Amino acid sequence: MLSIDVSRFALYLIDSTRFYTNPGMNRLFLFFKQIYVPLLFIILEVVAINYYAQSTSYTRAKILSSTNSFMGNVYTTFSDVKHYFSLKKENDSLVNELVELHNEFEKYKAANPQPEETLELPESEAAKYYYTTANVINNTIAFRENFLTLDKGILDGIEANMAVITPEGTMVGIVQTCSEKYSVCMSVLNEKFRTAGRIKGSDHFGSIFWNGAKEDIVQLTEVSKYADISVGDTIVTDYSSIFPSGIVIGTVQSWEMVADSYFDLEVKLTTPLTSVHKVLLVRYADQVEQMMLEAEALNEEDNK
Repeated sequence: MLSIDVSRFALYLIDSTRFYTNPGMNRLFLFFKQIYVPLLFIILEVVAINYYAQSTSYTRAKILSSTNSFMGNVYTTFSDVKHYFSLKKENDSLVNELVELHNEFEKYKAANPQPEETLELPESEAAKYYYTTANVINNTIAFRENFLTLDKGILDGIEANMAVITPEGTMVGIVQTCSEKYSVCMSVLNEKFRTAGRIKGSDHFGSIFWNGAKEDIVQLTEVSKYADISVGDTIVTDYSSIFPSGIVIGTVQSWEMVADSYFDLEVKLTTPLTSVHKVLLVRYADQVEQMMLEAEALNEEDNK
């Protein structure tokens, strides 16, 4: 019996020697030796928490409530993260829906003119304005003549002299030229940009342009000296062959009388051009006819 025990002990010593002389097992042993204190602590903590959790019905209910609250917060966080990454898709969907509503509204106005409008408008006549969307893929603001590049072109129905506005209905610029897939727009922050603007709620209007000084300020010049102006007044587009009337431009920051004849106003843009990523493009159905008629009138005036 003793000899058997001695034999077993000898085999144990041999196996132990093999264990310590095996490099892989030796590293594993050293690893456990280094972490056995925190590992033992964790095991004891788990045992203690489990014992505490099972000790009374009150503690079980308390821990269950805390666990549910924690998991609820985790699920809420994951849901918020998932929702954040889906915002672009939702925004695109909303903008497309907005465009459809604009187009339906224009068709409705064409088919149902107001009393002050002509009642001879044929039902088959197209709406005055057609809306479509595009994404801004390039945008400059650091130059005297700034432009935006859009990801749609002729194949998408885009053409020169279409108005460019934000989905919220604020002014951005005018389409200048198009290729099959892309278009370039003159930004409102361009010294060559011109359009008509007026003080909302009044008939006093002037010319909107940019003097190149500040990237969030444009100028409204030659406003009647009889205009009642206040800081914060809203400036909108007036009737033109490009922009629909009432598109928001910005708010009055300051003004000055020029030669006792008219006002020049500083207008802060409602939407900074740096934050524009998606736009609506607006085509005026009667634009060509109106522009040709106005050009003829100017030529006649020059020939006098």
